[in-house]
Amino acid sequence: MRPASPRVVIARAVALGLAAVGCWSLAACAKTPTAGHAAEAATAPAKPGASDSLTLPPEVKPLYDKLDDFGKKVFARVANSESSVCGQAQSLIQSANDPKANCRRSVSALRYVAKLIEQGFTDSEISEKLANRYRPVSVKKIDVADAPMTGNPSAKITLIEFADYECPHCKRFQPVLHQILDEFRNDVKLYFKNYPLPQHNNARLAAEAAVAAQKQGKFWQFQDKLWEKSDDLTPAEIEKAAKEVGLDVSKFRQDLASEPVKARVQKDRADGSAAGIQATPTLYINGREYTDGRDSDSLREWIKDAIAG
Repeated sequence: MRPASPRVVIARAVALGLAAVGCWSLAACAKTPTAGHAAEAATAPAKPGASDSLTLPPEVKPLYDKLDDFGKKVFARVANSESSVCGQAQSLIQSANDPKANCRRSVSALRYVAKLIEQGFTDSEISEKLANRYRPVSVKKIDVADAPMTGNPSAKITLIEFADYECPHCKRFQPVLHQILDEFRNDVKLYFKNYPLPQHNNARLAAEAAVAAQKQGKFWQFQDKLWEKSDDLTPAEIEKAAKEVGLDVSKFRQDLASEPVKARVQKDRADGSAAGIQATPTLYINGREYTDGRDSDSLREWIKDAIAG
């Protein structure tokens, strides 16, 4: 095999470094601001010929074929060392290929492995992400009794988003959520919970304003305005948004200053802290924390898994 060119070696090193930091953490507003730091990643040496005898499900092979020789060796190690995600006493690859096992989730897991390898994740990071997505975890019970909801009320899949109106990553995540709600309109409903971060000066006021708008039945319209104005959420701009969506401004001001509204935002934040939130946005899918990139393709795959499961 020809040695990799310097450009390929550098690109792989950069990809591994980014993976060690974590795609999710790179695009989040931290609960407690910290200084950035470099991260190192290491990969176990590949065994020659480890991928030569793999039998792959048809849905997995196109993704596998896109990997370079190094990636295929990583795939073989993971596929043979990870256990079935359906609970059988088999490896992941055996489970996916065994018609008697009938484990479609293992096929999905192998596709996920190939995508993670393409993004530069190491063996140990892939194992962690597989556990987060497919292994049994403690499902969070989050109170949504007073939270605004959009989507199909009887949907099988419940999404709960914790976000901060001054967090740029939260703002960029909104079109992804809208797309998913549109694609899975019969299967998904979304609840919103406030999680204003202390380093964002106007985030709490914006959250309280959104609760006040909810009292007039216009939460989602008002929230859209807040995202539009997220770079300039001054009290004047927040009140301007209230006027733009047709709120009774006098009632809005009264509710905004009330203790029940302030208490609602505080409870949302307490619920988030109890769930272990470290950054915004954080999304839960049927009580399970979503731990992949905030793009529609990644979220779509999790939704499909949840529907199938």
